[in-house]
Amino acid sequence: MSPVFDVVVVGAGPYGLSTAAHLLGRGLRVAVFGRTLEMWREHMPNGMLLRSHWWATNLSDPRREYGFEQFAKDSGHERGYPLPIQTFIDYGLWFQQRAVPEVDETYVSSIERRDGRFLITLEDGREVESQAVVMAIGVYYYANRPDPFTRLPAKLFSHSSDHRDFGRFKGRDVVVIGGGQSAIEYAALLHEAGAAVEVAGREHRARLDQLAMGSEALVVLSVPRSVEGLVQCHLPLRGDPLVEA
Repeated sequence: MSPVFDVVVVGAGPYGLSTAAHLLGRGLRVAVFGRTLEMWREHMPNGMLLRSHWWATNLSDPRREYGFEQFAKDSGHERGYPLPIQTFIDYGLWFQQRAVPEVDETYVSSIERRDGRFLITLEDGREVESQAVVMAIGVYYYANRPDPFTRLPAKLFSHSSDHRDFGRFKGRDVVVIGGGQSAIEYAALLHEAGAAVEVAGREHRARLDQLAMGSEALVVLSVPRSVEGLVQCHLPLRGDPLVEA
C-alpha cells in the first residue's frame, strides 16, 4: 500500500522549504520531493551577489526560529551587503536541516487525481498518495529559449541558467540576448571571465558607452530589433556562442 500524506510539496527550494516548515508546524503529515536548493546550487553563477539585505533574506518557519540572523550567530557568517550566493546556499541548507529535516531528493515523474486523492509517482517507481499537492518547482523550467535559437548547435547557444562557471568563454566573443537585470549581470560575469561581450535587447536602445560594473566597464551595443535578424546576420559570420538571459 502506498504511503499517504496530508500534503506533498514538490520542490525543495526556498519556497518549498518554507511551505513545508509551516505545514509541519501545523502537525500535518508532509512529504517533500526534490533536490534541496538545486536551482541555487547548480544553475546560478559562482560569485553572484544577492541584491537583498541579509535581514530581507529569511526563509520562513512558523516560530521564526531559523532566520538569517540566527544562522549568522550559529555559523559565524557575516551579515554583510551584498550577500554572496554561497552564504545564502549555506543558510538554506542550515534551514532545511532544522526546519524540514526529511527531504526526499527523488524527482516526481507524474501526478494524477485518483479516488479523491492525488497519486504521485516518483522517478524511481515509488508511489505515494496525498490529499493535497503544493508545486514549488522554481523558475528553471520556465527558461525561455526562442524558437529561432533551438535550431542552432548546442555549442553556439545556451541559456544563462545552464552556467555556473564562465571560464570556458575566456577569449571568446559572446552575445547576451536580453536587456534586463539578469542579462546585464551575466554580461558583467562574462566580461570578468575574459570574454568579449555584446548585449542585445529586443528593441533598439540608447547606446551606453560605458556601463559601470564595480571597477570594470562594459560596452553595451544596440542591435537589430528582431531575434531572427540577429541570428541571420550575426551567427553565420562569426560562430560566436550566445547566452540567452
